[in-house]
Amino acid sequence: MVEVVVGVDGGATKTEAAVISYSGELMAIGQAGPSNPAALPINEVCGNLTTSILNAITKVGSGVNVAVLSISMAGYIGGAWNSEIRGCLLRGLGDYLRGARIYLTEDIEAAHASAFLTGDGVVGILGTGSNFYGKYMGRRARVGGWGHLIDDEGGAYHIGAMGLSAVVRSYDGRLGETSLVKCALQQYSASTVEELVTRIYTAKDVKGSIASFARCVFEAARNGDREALAILRGETEEVALALATVIRRLNAPELPVALMGGTYTANRDLWKPMIEGELGRLMGRVVSIGEQLIRQSCAASIIPLNAGERFGENYLTRLVETCRVQS
Repeated sequence: MVEVVVGVDGGATKTEAAVISYSGELMAIGQAGPSNPAALPINEVCGNLTTSILNAITKVGSGVNVAVLSISMAGYIGGAWNSEIRGCLLRGLGDYLRGARIYLTEDIEAAHASAFLTGDGVVGILGTGSNFYGKYMGRRARVGGWGHLIDDEGGAYHIGAMGLSAVVRSYDGRLGETSLVKCALQQYSASTVEELVTRIYTAKDVKGSIASFARCVFEAARNGDREALAILRGETEEVALALATVIRRLNAPELPVALMGGTYTANRDLWKPMIEGELGRLMGRVVSIGEQLIRQSCAASIIPLNAGERFGENYLTRLVETCRVQS
């Protein structure tokens, strides 16, 4: 029987599980649908967590025992769904989890580890939503990540919503012409703005439907659209402010900064210099934004080290070698 560590990155779009040996070797990856417990029914979350883990374990083969399972999830609030998630995992994974030590944390913990391993720094996730988190000398600070309905500036939902707002305001004549109108009609297969709005409000996944429009905002900004650029400047200011707030709360002005998440990585060419410039202005120094070293699912496996788990002597070194994110 081979003992392994399983790290899981549960996101708003997909769930990824990584099976890792005690020496830090990535053995297999498995994926499934989203597992954000704040946005989905808990049975769906549990089903996708279980499926992703099973998909990974079955690729390794027989004779596998999960000694440590570490799950980091978007939307997770410590303690809120612990018993439900643990219960469904034990039912769905049976003998694989016999005697396993299970750790549940928010996805920002794995994001931080994916950039800084066990070191200090400030990380921001810019995906469907947004979240910002820093560690320094044993202290921690978290900013934002309060959900798409009231917060999450810099996330695809917020950018998409601002873009669609510009579409209807332009249509009304409340602001000038913008190429966002044409892009919206094409993306949602609508012939009129009225039809567009109906399609958005009646979508099965309203959040996802609105978040998908962020693509149009970035595309229009690249082409010099005034309204799209204004939206991105506003989002950039909010992202830089959140990062600067984390740094200020930790009282560590020279802390390194890293950004990740699908919205950021898909638009890094345009957005990175904007955020670096604005954060540099706020901090009064030159800022260079770093990125992920390893996959977030692999990074989730690092979190139990802080709770006293002990893996192989060169675990982190080998993990970086086998789980490295490709540029």
